Amino acid sequence: MENKRGAGIIVGRFQVFELSDVHERLINSVQEKHERVVVFLGSNPAPSMFNAIDFELRALMFNDRYGDELRVEEMPDLHDDRIWSQELDRRILELRLEGEVTLYGTKENFVERYTGRYPAKVLEAKEEDFPENPYMEVVENMRDFRAGILYAYLRRYPTVYPTVDVAVFRNDWSELLLARKANETRYRLPGGFTDPSDESYEDAVMRELGEECGELTIEDLTYIGSCRIHDWRYRQSWDTIITHLYACAYADGDPQPNDDIAELRWFDVKKLSPDSFVLEHRFLWEMLKEFLEEESESGR
Repeated sequence: MENKRGAGIIVGRFQVFELSDVHERLINSVQEKHERVVVFLGSNPAPSMFNAIDFELRALMFNDRYGDELRVEEMPDLHDDRIWSQELDRRILELRLEGEVTLYGTKENFVERYTGRYPAKVLEAKEEDFPENPYMEVVENMRDFRAGILYAYLRRYPTVYPTVDVAVFRNDWSELLLARKANETRYRLPGGFTDPSDESYEDAVMRELGEECGELTIEDLTYIGSCRIHDWRYRQSWDTIITHLYACAYADGDPQPNDDIAELRWFDVKKLSPDSFVLEHRFLWEMLKEFLEEESESGR
């Protein structure tokens, strides 16, 4: 048997609901080489699919399995790999470990990025070593699964969802295209949530316009401003919507209701009132009126 020497430092995220047999074999391989083993868990205050479980819960997961066999420390993410490496080295030095120190982690996310003072070795399993659906068995315990959903929601930051809305005018800005959804009697501007694939809010406008109104050609796309939308779906939530309002001139195309739009109609701007709009779009109408007045004064 190989003599144990110095300390082994495992650096990773371990964003799992429990340590698998594969994880335990990898950790075991480090324990067999070193007298002391420390796990540094990467952490980030912004919840995401890569940071779903906070440091404390993952530390408990290790403590439940290994107890005093290994030590667990936190390693926060930093904006620069070089600075992150220096901070990791500083935290390791603070532990005052005896003997040589060797670091272990995945090739892509650690070894190739680490530029500190210690030797770093690859510690990762092959993809085929893991079960095909590692998270499905947790659903069998629905009580814990529901508790996990609530915990995940309550620990995240309140979210502002960005949306876009667009006012399409024709006939020298005298008519406005409005949309009506099913089960609604009042109208709204075409628009919707921005998408991660959108390169800009302007791209989001064109995508939403195409999805809801068909293939239209527009001109003079102009940003008017932004505001909070008091959407009924978020009345009991700490999340909210802030929309970005645009105006443009219709050039060509036949508007056709698509997606969740039941009807599209052109309205005479002079005959519109706040009551023509759904509650959440009435402030947008006020912004549009100011925009039209300014444009009229400037001689458009």
